[in-house]
Amino acid sequence: MAGTHSAQLFSPIQVSPSPQDHVAASIAGMEFLVLAERALFWPQESMLIIADLHLGKSDIFRRRGVAVPLEVQRQDLLRLHQILQKWQPQELVILGDFVHGRFIGEDTFQLWQNLRRANLKTRFLLTRGNHDRYLQTEALLLDDVQTHLPRHQVLMSHEPMGPGVHHFALNIHGHVHPAMRVPQLRKRLPCLAYSAPYLNLPAFSEFTGSGPMAVQPLHAWLFADESQAPVAVY
Repeated sequence: MAGTHSAQLFSPIQVSPSPQDHVAASIAGMEFLVLAERALFWPQESMLIIADLHLGKSDIFRRRGVAVPLEVQRQDLLRLHQILQKWQPQELVILGDFVHGRFIGEDTFQLWQNLRRANLKTRFLLTRGNHDRYLQTEALLLDDVQTHLPRHQVLMSHEPMGPGVHHFALNIHGHVHPAMRVPQLRKRLPCLAYSAPYLNLPAFSEFTGSGPMAVQPLHAWLFADESQAPVAVY
């Protein structure tokens, strides 16, 4: 029954991008779209980029006796499916911490496999993160796994790269889970943070904490609501 339900959840859908759910950004001389769903789209490469999915995190918490519902994981994957259907990218790049640990529950595993099979036209690529050391790539239907991924003048990685990064115009990475405090709302919001040559994506997973950045970014885009375009802060 669970498998049938999840297959229906990730059935093909027709969703058109709306000007209200993304904002254009020119970064290091390249054009990107910052998506409200905590993702980045690179039109020139037909590439969707996310970071820190932490697949199976809620399963690990439940295994330890913490009552985290499967719905938390399901909503992350549904959001990913929707933007894959909306933008129809040739490639999805996950910037590390694809999984949270060694254990992935059966229901979560089935959800992921159904999402993958519903988006076969997109290649799924991973830059391996610190949580991915025990990853079984064959079972999880990834097309390629690398430590980092160069593409033209862009280097994609899980953590910000050190030596050699200045050979590239931009290093797109995850790992840090950036957030900025918004005094009016009295809370922190996840953000996309740029301080040349680093472009730091927020965690895609809603069930992942965020923290202060070590360096104040030159530019940032705040994510308040996935139904609204990110707000640029300069």
